[in-house]
Amino acid sequence: MKIIGTLALVTGTMLATTAMADTTIRIGHATPESSPIHQALAFFEEELESRSDGGIEVELFPGGQLGSVKEMVDLVQSGNITMATGASVHLSSAVDELAVLDQFLLFQDEETARTLLDGEAGDVIGEAMEGRGIKNMGFMELGFRSFTNSRAPIDSYEAFAGLRMRSADNPIAIKAWRSVDAVPVPLAWGEIYSSLQQNLIDGQESALSSMIVERFFEVQKYVSLTGHIYWPELWMANLDWYEGLSDEDRAMIDEVAVETVALQRKLTAEANAATLDQLKEAGLEVNELPAADKTRLGETMNGAIEADIRKKVGDDFYTSFMDAIAN
Repeated sequence: MKIIGTLALVTGTMLATTAMADTTIRIGHATPESSPIHQALAFFEEELESRSDGGIEVELFPGGQLGSVKEMVDLVQSGNITMATGASVHLSSAVDELAVLDQFLLFQDEETARTLLDGEAGDVIGEAMEGRGIKNMGFMELGFRSFTNSRAPIDSYEAFAGLRMRSADNPIAIKAWRSVDAVPVPLAWGEIYSSLQQNLIDGQESALSSMIVERFFEVQKYVSLTGHIYWPELWMANLDWYEGLSDEDRAMIDEVAVETVALQRKLTAEANAATLDQLKEAGLEVNELPAADKTRLGETMNGAIEADIRKKVGDDFYTSFMDAIAN
């Protein structure tokens, strides 16, 4: 069973490294080593070990070595690993309030999203996370999501009808896609490529950079720029561990964490900017969903899920978050 193997891996590593540093931070994430997330965390590792003169050691477990995002969140909450990252849509089962980020067309652009999440809106989410034993270390970025598929260009609202698409295993997201007559198929991130390759699904939606990093372009024909939702990658730590740090270590970790998030966003922006040319060079046909269809898409899906989100997060939290977004 995956969770037993994970605990064995982490325990074995602990025995091998505990004696070599005063503090060891073990971080799991689901993306490959070539991803902006891993590259930024490698910076965190190098900088923190250097600034602490070896007093803090960081160990990275990329590519889902420690399980799915949900499993890694459980490991963080239980204290079996120190930190993990995960897209917000995968985490609302652990922190109900994160469902507010499942809304479509919530942010106008990346800069707006960053400003709001680094401010009051992010503080509201951080407080909710702490209520579940998780410390928010920062909002990394996956960016706005668009589609690849092998069926036809998604060039209108009606083009979503009958599209067999990968969805996160998230009831709210599934309901939203069904509202526009798409056929969402819940799959783990690591199952997407093989499912596309075997034609079990027609397409998937992801950040542009993921289309290259995960090599989806090898098994797809069309890229449709829908920009329908902004996905932050939440970076979380075990709250008890964080609060048990010395003031000096906590301040150092916080400082490097801020720099790490800034670097990850920069790397993601660069990767996304370069992706379109790479996808075109790979032979994929690129189109943009017209603005009117995009607006209709967002209105339909948000209308289908607003009551579910309010029920999950509570009216007071929903209002507080949306007020923070509006301000």
